[in-house]
Amino acid sequence: MQNIALSISSKIISSYMHSEELHVEAVDGYEIALYSIDKEPIAGEFSGVKFVQGFYEDGEFDYFVDLTPQLHHGVKYLVLKSKNANEQILKLIKNTLFIAIFSVILVVVVGYFLTKMFLKPIQNERIKFDKFIKDSTHELNTPITAILMSIDRLKKENIDEKILSRVQISAKRVQKIYSDLTYLLMDNKSQETKKLNIKSMIESELTLYEDLASKKSLTIEKELEDLFFSIDEVSAQRLFSNLLSNAIKYNKHGGVIEIKLKNGELIISNSGIGIKKELQDKIFDRFYRANDYEGGFGIGLDIVKRVCSRYSIDIKISSKESSKTTIKLKF
Repeated sequence: MQNIALSISSKIISSYMHSEELHVEAVDGYEIALYSIDKEPIAGEFSGVKFVQGFYEDGEFDYFVDLTPQLHHGVKYLVLKSKNANEQILKLIKNTLFIAIFSVILVVVVGYFLTKMFLKPIQNERIKFDKFIKDSTHELNTPITAILMSIDRLKKENIDEKILSRVQISAKRVQKIYSDLTYLLMDNKSQETKKLNIKSMIESELTLYEDLASKKSLTIEKELEDLFFSIDEVSAQRLFSNLLSNAIKYNKHGGVIEIKLKNGELIISNSGIGIKKELQDKIFDRFYRANDYEGGFGIGLDIVKRVCSRYSIDIKISSKESSKTTIKLKF
């Protein structure tokens, strides 16, 4: 308003200097009134005008009074009145909101396409990796089966039992890795859930690890009672296989494994290397390994956690470094 008033005042002065008639052009959105030194209207008229330089309002309109004309053409006061100040403010707010919303949408859209563009190569590589793992696990099954069958035949021949034992243990390790990867990558939700005797499942898995336990001169102390629980057989095998495998793998040579199945609880303890307290919350994370004491991919306990979560089995671990580690399952 001040700039408009100054522009009108300049034109009044200029027309007076050039001996031209007083003429004030209309300005869109504003009304104009000119007053003499006696506050008499010369052009236009407003009621309740305050003849003081500056801005004021009457609750509905905004006013600006300018004294710049300095009596040129007899004009002392130039009063500028807004016709629709509220509408202009509302329009300004709407324009500001529109620009803000448009900017946000533009940023979101651009961000979305940029994200897709940058993530697409990563997604393609992940798909390739998943396919590679699935193909690899499938291809592993054939040589594993062939090795195990060959061992059974070789046992009938006059061959050193130690060599056969080493081959058999190695084949079983590869077979376990294959089974774990298959369980992680394949959809096991379609497996039939049925009541299984947990005691029988544990005893069955123990027979698969006798050679490995014997190689480390481990003593297995067990106290098992019948316990029936609804679970699919594949998940049960992976659950107990990984628990027993870890109890053997992370045990010391000549150590002890205690297995107790009683009152709806399974407790497996080993006299091994133990786990630091600050690391115990992380051992169930996939690919995490608390130490390099034995080989592995860090997927065994992740599978254990998945099975327990799926079948609402409570799992707890307690361990002391260089001492006993105990895992307790409550069915």
